[in-house]
This record gives sequence, C-alpha cells and structure tokens, in this order.
Amino acid sequence: MTSATDRPTHYTQNGVTAGILMAILSACLWGLSGTAAQYLFDHANIVPGWLVTIRMGTAGILILGYGILRQGLVPTFGLWTRRDWRSLVVFGLVGLLGVQYSYLAAIQTGNAATATLLQYVGPSLVTLWVAMRVRHWPPLRQLLAVASTLIGTWLVVSDGHLALFTVPVGAVVWGLLSAVTLAFYTLYPGPLLKRWGATSVVGWGMLVGAFASALRWPPWVVTGIPARHPVVWLLLGFIVIGGTTIAFLLYLMSLSRIAPSTASVLTSAEPLVATVASVVWLHVHLHFLQDVGASLIILGVVILALRPEVHSHRPGRHTL
Repeated sequence: MTSATDRPTHYTQNGVTAGILMAILSACLWGLSGTAAQYLFDHANIVPGWLVTIRMGTAGILILGYGILRQGLVPTFGLWTRRDWRSLVVFGLVGLLGVQYSYLAAIQTGNAATATLLQYVGPSLVTLWVAMRVRHWPPLRQLLAVASTLIGTWLVVSDGHLALFTVPVGAVVWGLLSAVTLAFYTLYPGPLLKRWGATSVVGWGMLVGAFASALRWPPWVVTGIPARHPVVWLLLGFIVIGGTTIAFLLYLMSLSRIAPSTASVLTSAEPLVATVASVVWLHVHLHFLQDVGASLIILGVVILALRPEVHSHRPGRHTL
C-alpha cells in the first residue's frame, strides 16, 4: 500500500509515457545488475556478503538523500520517533537483507538467469499466502498463473528430468529462499508504507540491512578485486549506483505517473533481461525445456502482477 505521496497523481499522456519508460528502464537495470554481479563473482572473487554491504549502504544513503530533498528532514527521520522502528528493523533484516543476500548467493552458486527466474516464484507465494489468510481460493486466472510459475520453475531447475537437478542444488536452495524473502518483503511493510512512504521505509531499511551485513563483511575489508582492473570497478559502480539506487528511484518516480499494477507488470521484464544478458554476455546455456520454463515463469508473473491489491504493497524491488 503506497503512501499518498507515492500514488499516481497525474495521468497526462506525457506523464504516462514517461512512467512506462521509467519502469521498463528500472527493470532493465535490475536485470543487468544481476548479470554484472555474476561476472564479479566469477572473475574477481568478490563474495556476496561484501557486495550486499556496499550496495545496500550506498543505496540507503542516496535514497534517503533523495527523500530529504523531496519531502524534508522531519518526514524522512520521523519514522524513528514512533514504535514503527521495530517493524522497520525486521523489514530491513529479514526483507531487504534476506532477499539481497539470498539472491546474490544464488547467482554465485548458479547464474544470474536462473537466480532471477527462481526469485520470481515469490509472487506466486504471495498469492498462496493471501489465499490461505483470507481462506478463499484465488480466481482461476491466478491459480493458472501460479501453476505456470511452478511448472516453469521445475523445468528451469531440472530441464524436464524428474529426479535430476541441472542447476546446482545450492543455487536452487538460495534461489527459492530469495523467493520466500521476496514474498515477505512484498507483504510485510504495508502499514509502514502507508504511514511513511516508500522512500523513507526502503532507504532506512537499506541502511539497517547494510549495518547488519557490515558486522560480518565490513566494507573496508576488500578482497579479490584487482587494483588495476577498470572493468571490475566499473561493474561494481554500475551495480551500486545504476542497478540499485537509480533503478529504485526510477521505479519510485514511475509510481507518480502510472498505477502500481502497471509498473509491476512492466518490471516483470527483469527476468527476461537477466536471462538474455546471461546468454549473450556470459554465454550461459539454457536447454529448450529451460527456455520453456523461463517463459512460463515470466507469463505467470505478468498475470499475477495484474493484481493491484497485492502489488500495491510493494516498496520497490527485491533485488535493489
């Protein structure tokens, strides 16, 4: 549930066009950042925890800076003066840190394409959780979307073999854990977003998660990065700035121009971008049935994204 400041305020033709482009670009940046992370894991020996500390800390500071410029100091810092700070800490640790680390760990143990596709089981988990909570079966369209996502996931990880994982087991476990934390990330912060808005909640949540991650992976302990390897530093900068901060801000700004349900549908392009980038750039090979599975996952996510009552709770994106 978005705050009043995050709801679409104008639907002029130019505004809608700009909002659509912002949402699509944010999806592209998120998808490419996962592929860039895979390159760093493969060629620079960077560990996921350190990358999580750097990207969450930097993004949190920049997002809060944007919030201060947009709405002032009091609304941005006011969250800490209420009891909501406890919920914020849970959201930062379980939601943001959980989804960030599990997603990057899935990339390290597998690849960016399968990690992103597995993470997109999350919307199906949200649908099933909401159905259990209200004790009412979802409409047939949504059941078919869930089935499409689950069948697609099985095809991606097994390539159609009943008793065989073609994707490393560790990557499957981390990928499915990222889907679970994505579902939590989607559902949990609704009351926080309603009272404080996405900018403050996600910005502070990023810093909470970064602080916890820094206790285990301090940002100043840099290992594995070649000192004179400009490509590595450029990709690291892209992940932190382009694939995290700018991607989130573009998504947030799109919500003032288009409906959240529309933005969610458009950002469903992320797994497609991650898959294409992995195949073209990193030469990740997917078999025919895995391609079919990827298509089924994307189809299911698009159908589920048409549910504004679920996706309106979304604070931004899980792989920020």
